[in-house]
Amino acid sequence: MVEAQIYDLIVLGGGSAGSAAAAQAVKLGLRSVLVVNEGELGGLCILRGCMPTKTFLASSDVLHDIAAAPALGVHADNVRYDFAAIVERKRNLVARFQRAKIGSMESGGYEILDARARFVGPDSIEAGGRVYRAKSFVIATGSRLSVPPIPGLDTIDYLHSDALLELERPPRSLIVHGGGAVGLEFACFFAGLGAKVTLVNRSPLLNRGEDPILSEQLANALGHLGIRVVLGADVVRLEPSGDGVRATIGLPGGNEHLEAERYLLALGREANVEGLDLAAAGIRHARSKLQLDANLRTTNGIVFAAGDATDERQILHTGNMEGRHAAHNAVRIVAGTRPEPWVEKVPLFAIFTHPPYAEAGLTETSARNQGIDVVSVRKNFANQGRGIVMGVQPEASSAKLIGERGSGRLVGAQFLCPRADDLVHVASTVMHFGGGAADLVAMPWYHPTLSEVFVELGRELLAKCLS
Repeated sequence: MVEAQIYDLIVLGGGSAGSAAAAQAVKLGLRSVLVVNEGELGGLCILRGCMPTKTFLASSDVLHDIAAAPALGVHADNVRYDFAAIVERKRNLVARFQRAKIGSMESGGYEILDARARFVGPDSIEAGGRVYRAKSFVIATGSRLSVPPIPGLDTIDYLHSDALLELERPPRSLIVHGGGAVGLEFACFFAGLGAKVTLVNRSPLLNRGEDPILSEQLANALGHLGIRVVLGADVVRLEPSGDGVRATIGLPGGNEHLEAERYLLALGREANVEGLDLAAAGIRHARSKLQLDANLRTTNGIVFAAGDATDERQILHTGNMEGRHAAHNAVRIVAGTRPEPWVEKVPLFAIFTHPPYAEAGLTETSARNQGIDVVSVRKNFANQGRGIVMGVQPEASSAKLIGERGSGRLVGAQFLCPRADDLVHVASTVMHFGGGAADLVAMPWYHPTLSEVFVELGRELLAKCLS
């Protein structure tokens, strides 16, 4: 092998986190930065994640709204969809987003190498038949599908999130296994197209410490879309059945058999670090999970990780911020100074169901686990001015704010309602700047809007925090 030059930083992976890291490193003054990426540039979000799935959901959201329109006095007859046109629109938009992404990367001031990389030492990789050395590295190789050992899975032609994006026709019936964002969003999409959908999940929905009332309301919202939700269950066996699939699910009272045309495996993703030969670089890991410190640094002092490769919050904006922070720390390593801890000041999360769910900051459970004395207030959008005129379903919508007792500081917010994915940013902005209930009361609000819920809840939260 021919040995190449020594770089200030080598980034493994050209997705969102990797490109963010490379761009930030250049911005901070590193003069030689290399991104090594195998295959298509653009990353999961653009190619097979956020953008194509939300393009699909834009179509099914219209169909869901049309189905609910008679309650508002609107009747649309002979409504139909063109699945081939939906898929083609997705392809065109993905190509557009990818062109823009590649353009920004190619003008980013760093080199890009199309190759598969593996470590061959603590400060060197092999890629494309050459050895490359660096003073620092960022692993941003993204994630891959997590495929658990379900008996019979290898006997059926199962679907996953990648395959769904290229279907030639939608299934007439579908078993969705998994209640995370992928499972919930695709359940909504295919239900909107008229498929008979059953969603199976081992735990309650929103099971990361969120309010159980919101979990119940989300299940109700799915029920309104015609989705059967089976919770506290798991798929214990799969087998072919005629032209479809048969799933045996385990329930507390015994097994139940479900039959459908297709089965969707939606049990999440894991860090894509296989084949990197991490041991050669002295990087410890447990299966796909890298051992990281508070600085996003691996057990090799010059190697950091960001994005889905951390196997933590697999969310685009988090990955971008991690990429920039990893680059910041790489610059410090090159300069001979200490890296700094990574802190996500206001975590954000959304699921693009119909209606969407979104949250910012802490849940009540996580706040109390951190020793914060909190109180909360809630309002149903069916009892809120704009929500009433929009016909929001009372059993499937909520806004909840969480504040610190005494100070009134806003520490968390959760929403299940139309436009929740946008409304949540009002709460995150207040939290980012250290604001609270008193600020919500003092701010101007336009009438009638869904956003008015903030001043309505702000008054209640302020009184409760100060009582």
